[in-house]
Amino acid sequence: MNPDLFTRVDMDAALSLAGPDSQAVPVPGAMVVVGPSSTVIIADPSATTASSGVWSDQEFRLVGPTPATVTSRLMGPLPFTGAGTSPQPPVHLFVRLDGSCLYLGTIQVSWCEASEDVLLRCHLRINPPLSREVLDWVRPTATAPPLPAVDWLGDVQTNTGQALKRFLTNWYPTTHPQEPVASVPDSIPRALADFYHLAVQRPAVLGRHNRIKPINEIRPDRSAQYLVFGVECQGGWTWAILWEPGSIDTDPTVWFEDSHPVPEQEPLSRFLLQFSLYEAAISAEYQASCSNLSRDFLPALEGCLQRVPLRPFLLPADAPTDFLVGRGLVASIGPSWEEGKIDVWIGAPHRSALKPLDQLGIPWRRFDGWRAPDGAAPHLDTPPARARRTV
Repeated sequence: MNPDLFTRVDMDAALSLAGPDSQAVPVPGAMVVVGPSSTVIIADPSATTASSGVWSDQEFRLVGPTPATVTSRLMGPLPFTGAGTSPQPPVHLFVRLDGSCLYLGTIQVSWCEASEDVLLRCHLRINPPLSREVLDWVRPTATAPPLPAVDWLGDVQTNTGQALKRFLTNWYPTTHPQEPVASVPDSIPRALADFYHLAVQRPAVLGRHNRIKPINEIRPDRSAQYLVFGVECQGGWTWAILWEPGSIDTDPTVWFEDSHPVPEQEPLSRFLLQFSLYEAAISAEYQASCSNLSRDFLPALEGCLQRVPLRPFLLPADAPTDFLVGRGLVASIGPSWEEGKIDVWIGAPHRSALKPLDQLGIPWRRFDGWRAPDGAAPHLDTPPARARRTV
């Protein structure tokens, strides 16, 4: 018999849901117990990306690595995959609180990343979504770090290279030691060469979604007319500059090529800033996003964020994209599939930066931030529901 949602049980009662002869596997921030009756996950309250924990009101993230036992259980056949196929045992989620385990219900696998038989990361869907009170219990707030400022905006029009450098060095922490950059061919304009120098200590600036090619992969295309330096994530298009060895043009036109070359709206230096803002918005660890949003919400967004003074990005792809920024926030705004509507993706390096957006009345599809308070925060000496010690 399962416990009621949001009630507490002792550890033995939680473990008993897995059934006899179960196997307990420790992972960062949690314990996964695989048994004949079910899988039980008992996690610690956590707000970090390095360990397992409740990520949002609708998602739990399991951080591996885990052995094949857990991998096969979580990545095995989905329920009801065909006649004669037995459904997978349920996955029960608990969070440790003050010596007992708070029950958050059964959760469903939505995404996994694995290497051979080792599960590296798994996202599981929580349904029904957690209330704000319960979320504050199981994903406690932490001290917010200093957030990246937007003082680089003043340099966008007059010194784009400096604006790009200030944005990237504030947004991305140093992850690699300072080393000399690989030899930069004479055909590489200064704006792109400077970008590669920034990437030495911060390889993430080359992109996680779309990609700026590493310097050792830069070469002319088959026509020997263009130097291809950027690639769309699914290979749908490329970005290139004219291959002109010995050219003194330090900030050339960028050519978007799908079926044929079309110029981007901004020259290379500003294009690289646009590329970097787009990657920050859609690839950041913490996100707020929604699709098919009415343009009536734009004034609210522009009231708390500042528009970046650049012409639209991705215009040749018929997806003209503008950027708004705030302290620790980058917003990408482009047209939706539905006429007259927009898609909004907002990235942040810390969930505290997203908190003010919760007060705009926007129907977020995903919101990883701390919610704005709507009353007194719960105290850890008062459970969110009646305590229950037995199943």
